[in-house]
Amino acid sequence: MVKTKKKAGLLQELKESIPAYILILPTIAILIIFLFIPFANAFRISLYKYKGYGELRNFVGLDNYVKVLQDEQFYRAFGNTFKLIACDLLFSITIGFILAYILFKGIRLKRFFNTALFIPYLISMVVIGCIWRIIYDPTIGPLNQILEMIGLGNLAQPWLSQVGTALPAIIVTWIWRTIPFNMLICYANIMTLPKDQLEAAEMDGASQLQRLRYIIIPHMIPTFVTLGILTVTNDLRAFDMVWVMTQGGPGGASDVLTSYVYSNAFQSQKFGPATAASIIMMVVMIGITILLQVVKKAGGKNNE
Repeated sequence: MVKTKKKAGLLQELKESIPAYILILPTIAILIIFLFIPFANAFRISLYKYKGYGELRNFVGLDNYVKVLQDEQFYRAFGNTFKLIACDLLFSITIGFILAYILFKGIRLKRFFNTALFIPYLISMVVIGCIWRIIYDPTIGPLNQILEMIGLGNLAQPWLSQVGTALPAIIVTWIWRTIPFNMLICYANIMTLPKDQLEAAEMDGASQLQRLRYIIIPHMIPTFVTLGILTVTNDLRAFDMVWVMTQGGPGGASDVLTSYVYSNAFQSQKFGPATAASIIMMVVMIGITILLQVVKKAGGKNNE
């Protein structure tokens, strides 16, 4: 009798959940078609020696992964990617918060600056790469001309053509482009801060620095964590601006993971190692995202 009731209950639950399964079927189908099938095909390619055309015949197993993990340029591109991420996390979020705080405190022409500061984020990466490539140009670039005008002509140099300056130049450009988004998110979250807390602190004699340190910044911590997650996942996919400005040069000095994959696949026609590198990159991205999510949840529990 008990078993019959359990079976009846399970059948009833199944009938009730059928509409939900029907509703999520399109999403599952899209994931299978555009995510799981391409991933399975990419993994299959990574096990072959393949030039991008013809049938997959020359099976090499995990040799492509071994080649990638033994390639010094892969580690160089890997390191460059994380230098970009570290600088973006440190400077872009910090400057974005400072600008958001200035706008929150109120300045003249606030609406104008709020719009003007966000414009760089609306421009495509390719256009930004072209603009800054001209700025860094050693002959007609405004940067070297300004340095000469203010008496610092000895600092003028071919910024994108030297091993020591190519990557820093790209990082500066990248940060310039990402600051507006971080500023907007920080400003929106500062505006959600209850005004009575700030007013109470002001009545108690707290200075602006104390209000910033003990009220505003603790309120912004969850936002900083979220921006950190978005920054890492976005910077791991950096490609278009890097490729427009330097194509990973000179000599791979400004290579990032995506440009490394692209050059191996479409310039060297080494689709096997390139696909293996992209899968390694994806695994790293998933691992970092999971780690950041765990940190975020742990931070949320501590705040509670």
